[in-house]
Amino acid sequence: MKVNIKNNIKQITKGLNKQQKKQIPFATANAINQTLFQTRKVMMKQTEQKLDRPTPFTVKSYLVSKAKKSQLHGILFIKEAAEKYLKFQIEGGVRSPGKKFGIPTKLAKLNKFGNIPGRKKGLVKKKSQFLQTINGVSGVWERTKDNKLKLIVALKNSATYVPKLPFYDIASNYAASKFNKNFVTQLNRALRSAK
Repeated sequence: MKVNIKNNIKQITKGLNKQQKKQIPFATANAINQTLFQTRKVMMKQTEQKLDRPTPFTVKSYLVSKAKKSQLHGILFIKEAAEKYLKFQIEGGVRSPGKKFGIPTKLAKLNKFGNIPGRKKGLVKKKSQFLQTINGVSGVWERTKDNKLKLIVALKNSATYVPKLPFYDIASNYAASKFNKNFVTQLNRALRSAK
């Protein structure tokens, strides 16, 4: 993710002498890092609010690559494993992995995060369930005690997602609103320690 933050560093540092100006890269790196970690917290909170029961792994999938005095840029990014599915919540679009995947129906028993429990072990969970294509619908079907069939998990080649988590807007707006204040704080701290 790239977020450009407008700043007024030149204006803030106008009256500094040569010795004081040496502290600017240090203060800038610290302000970037402070801003990124604040933004990370906001994104974690927004993920919990905007997505339906996200797992702790998803909520904590935001990471920070820190800025240094010699490298005045930092990055807020998403772990690769989470980015694979979060990108559909952020950007929307059609997911078509090239093979069929299961989408639970309202009849499926889900865990507290809204996911199929034990998914890696397979989609069929009990003896009354089976994989079948019935009337053109592929999926996990269950035969009830009164011999009726109900679809538990539909198997689809693709799924269409509508964006739910405006990651870029939230992150860039929040970071931009915090950076200048953080820079002033970090510059004052650096000037005090330089004395």
